[in-house]
Amino acid sequence: MMRTYEIIDSYRIKNLDVKTLKFEFPLSYFNKSFPGVEIQVVANLVQKYDANQTDILPSKPKLIAFIQGGPGFPCSPPASNLSYINEFISRGYQMVFMDQRGTGLSTPLNSRSLSKLVPKNDMSEDEHTKALLDYVLNFTGASIVEDMDFIRKELIGNNKWSIVGQSFGGFCSFIYLSKYPGSIKESLITGGIPPVNHGPDDVYTATYQRCKERNIQYYEKYPKDVERVRVIMKYLKHNKVTLPDSGTLSVERFQQIGLNFGGKGGTDSIHTIVNTFYNDLKLFGEPGYNILNTIQGQLGFDTNILYALFQESIYCDGNNPTINTSNWSAERLRYLPEHSQFVFDEKTTDPVFFTGEMVYKSMYDDYVELRPFKKLADALHSNTNWPKLYDAKVLGSLEFKDVPIVGAMYFKDLYVDFNLGHKVITETFQGKNFRPYVSSQYFHSGARDDPVGIIGTLFELLESEID
Repeated sequence: MMRTYEIIDSYRIKNLDVKTLKFEFPLSYFNKSFPGVEIQVVANLVQKYDANQTDILPSKPKLIAFIQGGPGFPCSPPASNLSYINEFISRGYQMVFMDQRGTGLSTPLNSRSLSKLVPKNDMSEDEHTKALLDYVLNFTGASIVEDMDFIRKELIGNNKWSIVGQSFGGFCSFIYLSKYPGSIKESLITGGIPPVNHGPDDVYTATYQRCKERNIQYYEKYPKDVERVRVIMKYLKHNKVTLPDSGTLSVERFQQIGLNFGGKGGTDSIHTIVNTFYNDLKLFGEPGYNILNTIQGQLGFDTNILYALFQESIYCDGNNPTINTSNWSAERLRYLPEHSQFVFDEKTTDPVFFTGEMVYKSMYDDYVELRPFKKLADALHSNTNWPKLYDAKVLGSLEFKDVPIVGAMYFKDLYVDFNLGHKVITETFQGKNFRPYVSSQYFHSGARDDPVGIIGTLFELLESEID
């Protein structure tokens, strides 16, 4: 088969051979707004080193594609993920790690690149916002799946491959299973069951509840932080604090470090930030460089703008007209009476809650890299023309003997709600062809924290003979 990709790098890590492949794919699969425009998509092919292998893959490949979480994050370099990779290599797989379009080496989107990819020229502000919207709508999960299936065809022709999706990668796995089930041998999902037929408001209602629980646990562990957090927020409310990169540390941005509640050790890391900030205020009357630099580096919104832009839109599905817009869901729900502790009020003494994986309008003032996209963010949150994602009928018709699906679900998951995931299993699969491994031992990052335990259990489910 003639190669239609370029090998742009090749190296070894211990017993692994890594080849970096560059593909050229259409910018747009679903409309004719950008005829002939292509983007670069890059993937690492990782396999056991074999000095006798002459082709890019062995004669009988056993290929599995890893689908990264996010949205808007590239894959980690193979060297930083060896224990995870070896769980598949030891079972005879070759792995594909694709930087999803707009991330990593795959035509990355940021304030500088977008100004070149979609130049303003003589357009008005509104015209340029519309042009940016049309462009970035080609970077959703639906387009990511098209890229992946092209890579499959270019590497192994009409043969099937396996997929493993982490977090948002699990969402993409469900899109893939909906559209191209014949391309997939088996599907493994870790912390990534999408809320099929449930929209942004359903998701953020659940997310606020999980955040409440984590905040309560946090303050039970560190009771002195109730007052310390209030002191810090009062300072931020009455003083403009500029971060080293010229971003603004507002009350809302400080609350966003609660996103760390979703990972192992997150509670302790937040306490360290609070304790250090409070100590600086007591000693010097202002925060020092070190703590400001630490806070600046906590979240990925400046370095991964698609993470902010698409955070709510991943729950908008063109297959379901009742959930085809987000309308700043997290922002709206935050101001409901039952969520009052997520809004700082100087007049009370109640604990102030940190937020989680939510996006707010204030971020487009606070984060330097997001400031140019304030109008684009509004356009995305009001957009109703989203691609079709999940076909519940197709998913429910899949048989385990044909396309087995297994998944790890974490009871304490702050990012992908367990209860919504359980509803999807019962409603969409009706107890068929989704074998879950449920654990309260791990947070969202379970597969990274314990790849032997999580991946090993999923393979046991794949190989079991449960009817």
